[in-house]
Amino acid sequence: MTDLLPYLIGGLTNGALYGLLALGFVLVYRATSVVNFAIGEFLLVGAYLTYTLSLFLPLLPALLLALPPAFLFGLLVERGFVRPLLGRNVVAVIMATIGLAAVLDGGTQLLWGPDLKYLPTGLPELGFEAGGVFVPSRAVWNLLLALPVGLFLLYLLRKSRYGVLVRAISEREVAALALGIPTARILAGVWGLSALLATLAGALLAAASGVGHNLVVFGLKVFPVAILGGLDSVGGALVAGFLLGVLEALSQRYVEAVLPGFTEALPFLVVLLVLLVRPYGLFGQREIERV
Repeated sequence: MTDLLPYLIGGLTNGALYGLLALGFVLVYRATSVVNFAIGEFLLVGAYLTYTLSLFLPLLPALLLALPPAFLFGLLVERGFVRPLLGRNVVAVIMATIGLAAVLDGGTQLLWGPDLKYLPTGLPELGFEAGGVFVPSRAVWNLLLALPVGLFLLYLLRKSRYGVLVRAISEREVAALALGIPTARILAGVWGLSALLATLAGALLAAASGVGHNLVVFGLKVFPVAILGGLDSVGGALVAGFLLGVLEALSQRYVEAVLPGFTEALPFLVVLLVLLVRPYGLFGQREIERV
């Protein structure tokens, strides 16, 4: 057990970031039915924003100051790239987000260069030892920031007026417009929240492994996480993130030595097996259409 616990802690550490990133992805999909293929680049832009501010400030204030520009970035993406395409063919919207990913990928390389960059300062040390097992500072910060933010967002969507309006728009956008709900403004806010969550996840990743295009690869994990939890379930995204994080850690401990590369394929294999039994994911709702 002492040998296994560090792997489980590492799985929960990554799972917190998976869940945080998937929350923003599912939130956008639920509100607008848009699959944001640029979510990995949102992660990258947020990490670079944090890196730039960390050149002048300690990392924690830099992270906090990076959140408002990230929210504004999400608003601009919704206004400039997404809103003109809403209501058109779904393939056009998908291609637009793929094109946006390419633009952001090239833009970050032009602005910051292709080299891996390390943050000059780190987060305050919070690591501790319990029962003979050392819990690293990274794990503490990931859980300390990601889990409360995820739970607060769930509460916001379920209990607040804003959450009720988002759910109303996701159910029937035309009816919401007819009732006078400011749909455009709320949907822009959803994209802003998605960019904000991606920035938080990107900053935590950058603090551990630096800032570079390796973060985009990490962002690809959002797709199996979101599908596993259910594309219409915000809470399911958080649970699925932790689940896949732990499964990856167990695979790294027990399977990777026998089957090299299996851990990388594991999230997609798990999603495939679950979808054979539950096509809408673990927590997704079955859609019934009457014709």
